[in-house]
Amino acid sequence: MDRSRRLRKGPEFDTAYQKGTVVRGPLLVVRVSSNGLGRDRWGVAVGRRLVPLAHDRNRVRRRLREAARAAAREERGRDIIVVAREGAVTASVAELAREIARLLAKAERWAADAGGAGGTEGGA
Repeated sequence: MDRSRRLRKGPEFDTAYQKGTVVRGPLLVVRVSSNGLGRDRWGVAVGRRLVPLAHDRNRVRRRLREAARAAAREERGRDIIVVAREGAVTASVAELAREIARLLAKAERWAADAGGAGGTEGGA
């Protein structure tokens, strides 16, 4: 995924965290918010508490970016943040891609039900 398609700065992440729709799954948490740019931008977060060693965290990040690349079919002008949960550390790229696609579809349903205003969801 090229750099123009990635969230890289703190304020970009902060905006998506504040106004985005949150959906949670067993492997990942996905936050989706509209960005008005006409293209999707992706951010990936892997906590230090979850994966203490830097090289392992980087490996999980690379796998999540590859899964996002596989799951991203349509450009809708969204900022999407993918946060790893414990199961993501051992999951395959294919499993991660399926989970991302499922959670994105769920986030779109939630946003549509909320009238596009974005909301939060707390279930697994």
